[in-house]
Amino acid sequence: MQKLTVKGRLSYPALDTKVRMKLPDGSSVEHYGCDIVFPKADTKQINAVEACLKTAVTEIFPNVSPDALLSAVRSKSESRGVLRDGDAKIASSHKPENYTQTYTDSVYISAKNKYVQPLLVDRQAQPVSDPREVFYPGCWVIAKLNIGAYELDPYKTKGFSCTLTGVQFFKHDERWGASPKSDTSEFKDYGEEQDSDTSVSNFASAEVDSDALPWN
Repeated sequence: MQKLTVKGRLSYPALDTKVRMKLPDGSSVEHYGCDIVFPKADTKQINAVEACLKTAVTEIFPNVSPDALLSAVRSKSESRGVLRDGDAKIASSHKPENYTQTYTDSVYISAKNKYVQPLLVDRQAQPVSDPREVFYPGCWVIAKLNIGAYELDPYKTKGFSCTLTGVQFFKHDERWGASPKSDTSEFKDYGEEQDSDTSVSNFASAEVDSDALPWN
C-alpha cells in the first residue's frame, strides 16, 4: 500500500455521512468520499500520482510492467483508473452542463472509504467537528490517500484501489453549484420594529406587473 498526498478542489464531498452507490450488478454499497480536482497543467502532481501507481504495481506484481498495467486499466474503462480525465467525464455524460464548470481542462481522483470516516482537519490541522461548516464543493483541500494494486478472481482482473484516509481544508475559492442569492443592496432598511407594523399586504406581488397576469 502506497501513501499519496494530493492538493486540489473538492467536488461531490460526502465527508460527514455515507452516500449509497449502486453497482453494475444491482447491489449497492455505502461510502464516504469525494473527488479531488486539479488542472491538467499541474504536471508535477500528475507525475507524482503516476509514480505512486507504478510503485503500487511493483509492490504487488513484481513481474508485471507498471506502464503496461496502467495502459490496460485505462483502455478498459476510464472509471477504473485512479487519475481520471475531467473532459472525458463531461463528454460521456448525459448532462454535460452539470460537470463543465468543475471538470473542464482538469484531471480528478475519485477517492472513497467504505469502512471509516476520513480524518477531517482545518487549515491549522485541528479536527473538524462539523464538516459542512468547513468543507464545500470548490474549496481547496489536501487529501491523504492509500493507493494499492489488486487482482480479482476468477478472471484475474487487475486494478487499483484508492482509499480516502484524511482531508485538510486548505483555502477558499468559488463555491461550485451554489444557488444564486440576493445582495444586501436589494433590501431596504426599515429601522426598528414597531408594534403597528402588522400588515404585509404592501409586499405581496410587489414585483409583478398586474397587467401581465394571464387572467387579466
